[in-house]
Amino acid sequence: MHKIWKFFNPRSFKFKMTVLVGVLVLCATGSVALTSLSVAQGQMVSVIGNQQYALLTSAAAYIDDDLNAKKALLRVLAEGLPAEVVEHPQRMQAFIEKHPSLREEFFNLVAFDATGKLIASMNDRRVVGTLNFAAREYFIDTVRLREGVISRPFKSQLSGKPIVLVTEPIYDEAGKLLYMIAGGINLQSPTFFGQWEQLKPGKSGYLFMLTDDGTILHHPDPARVLKRVDDETGGAMPSTLAALRGFDGWMQGKTKPGVQAIITYKHLHAADWIIGAVYPESEAFTPITDIYAQVIIASSGVALLASCAGWLAVMLLLRPLGDLGRHVANIRSGHADIAVFDIARKDEFGKLSRAFYALSLQREAAESNLAVLARTDMLTGLHNRRMFDEALAAALTRARRAGTGLALAYLDIDYFKKINDTYGHGIGDLVLIEFAKRLKACVRASDTVARLAGDEFVIIFEQLRDQSELAILGKKIVQEMVVHFDCGGIGLHVTTSVGLAFGAQGDTTAGTLLTAADTALYQAKSAGRNGYAVTSIGSPALTEAL
Repeated sequence: MHKIWKFFNPRSFKFKMTVLVGVLVLCATGSVALTSLSVAQGQMVSVIGNQQYALLTSAAAYIDDDLNAKKALLRVLAEGLPAEVVEHPQRMQAFIEKHPSLREEFFNLVAFDATGKLIASMNDRRVVGTLNFAAREYFIDTVRLREGVISRPFKSQLSGKPIVLVTEPIYDEAGKLLYMIAGGINLQSPTFFGQWEQLKPGKSGYLFMLTDDGTILHHPDPARVLKRVDDETGGAMPSTLAALRGFDGWMQGKTKPGVQAIITYKHLHAADWIIGAVYPESEAFTPITDIYAQVIIASSGVALLASCAGWLAVMLLLRPLGDLGRHVANIRSGHADIAVFDIARKDEFGKLSRAFYALSLQREAAESNLAVLARTDMLTGLHNRRMFDEALAAALTRARRAGTGLALAYLDIDYFKKINDTYGHGIGDLVLIEFAKRLKACVRASDTVARLAGDEFVIIFEQLRDQSELAILGKKIVQEMVVHFDCGGIGLHVTTSVGLAFGAQGDTTAGTLLTAADTALYQAKSAGRNGYAVTSIGSPALTEAL
């Protein structure tokens, strides 16, 4: 009894040493555990940062493709400008209004003459002739560079909305500027920014965009759009200043409201724009934060057992961390994929590993969805304009190599506006869906069917021998629509007008083929609709109505 009391006597050296050893073991095990978690957190920061940069790179590629597609669209429009419009500027308004599908890509489409005078506006013809934009930076830059530009963001004088303009100059054969056409992109439109917004990190993260001079193009707070970051209260944040100086990648820093976050930047190629992503660390590190308290309690228990048990616990704790580190190294070197993180462990490292795996699956799903959205018309399931442009270019290449003919059908639904006005857009959408279904049914599997916009559709026919085959195709398409459309219990008589253009092997281009098909469509409509017209490049159209 005396010995026991002597041992537990606070003045006993053995007791003091035991307490000291226990405290040291507690500190050692606790320190090792917390250090391990800190290392894991550092690894997690790197994985999340690299993943966010990869997602942002995908978003940047999508926006670059979209801007380049808009430039190409204006270029095709300029190349297809009819001679009567070139000679008579007053006909530019009617020419622009003949292309309502451009509203799918632009907020507004305008045209200027060589002096900067506004000669056409798709949204409001009342302002035509009343305004001059020769002093605007985008007009001056387009004239100076002799090519299309993407303007700095500004508040539109016509609509009052924050926009950027994509310009395209039109010159005569002598190189003299005749006109300039420009498409406006509404910076507040969900059509332009909505698809890449789905890539925002987590629930509380967000995406933003600014120019290389610090002007904000897109932000969750609309009040900040068109403002410069260095003019705002507190000035630009250090991470933003780094991006403006050319930094691409991710870093840890604070946002303007003071939130600690992982902040990622990526510069575009098509324009002097920078897209960024903010992922608050409080959300990003939730899996590892939740296990801190558990590790501290476990470390205290291990300290009470013994130094040996503490050492063993540390070794056991570091082993899965080593596995996690090796997995990260193997993924970086390409010797493994992200599936190595999908493990069945139910401890803290299992949660952390599965969190990495879930983040990767989220990225793959977002990229896959983005690719589908970029090339599919969501209403009908057909190809959209972007996919059509790619398919037509590929078809022209195959036709030149194989020495075969290529045809393009340009068609729309007769009196479709009357259907919408009479029965509503809901019935109109059902008509479009059924129309697209019948088009797919009456062509070959090798033919490409796409919806450009509204009720405008196109079909690419490959491996044709000569123009004579087009009459059969045109009649088949028109006759396919004879059976009444059953749309929500309403039986509708729907007809179509079809313009078919044939291009033989040689120098046929996408622009000439589209222009010829559009001209043939106009001939079919002029002949009374519900029919088709056939032409070849450089030949008059032959019309047949049913």
